[in-house]
Amino acid sequence: MEINQQFRRNVRTFYAWVGSMVILGVAPVAASRLIEHGATWSRALGVIVGVVGFVPWLALLFVIIRRADEVMRRIHLIAIAITATFGLLLLITIGWLVHAWFIEPPDYAFVCLAWMIAWLIALLATQRYYERAR
Repeated sequence: MEINQQFRRNVRTFYAWVGSMVILGVAPVAASRLIEHGATWSRALGVIVGVVGFVPWLALLFVIIRRADEVMRRIHLIAIAITATFGLLLLITIGWLVHAWFIEPPDYAFVCLAWMIAWLIALLATQRYYERAR
């Protein structure tokens, strides 16, 4: 692939990532407002908007991992494994805390945000580990 074409593809990918992050930020707000209206159709639409808001970001992450070389794929997959473990432990802990009546059930948008922050930290830490190993 020519360097100019690769540069353009990377720029398009960057702007697609920015767009997916905007959708990821706006979707929970829009979904919450739809759910607050109280009508059944509005609540159902709110659930759909809340879930579908994550799809562009997940699809773009899939594309980025597919285009990456072997080292970047390994970095992403290790970060995803670390984050999945963190998320499972987080959900188990929240479940038991709620079951034992220590806390009220949390807003799962916050749990999702914590999960994404954990993924970012795991990704950066894994990348740093592999950069230092070279």
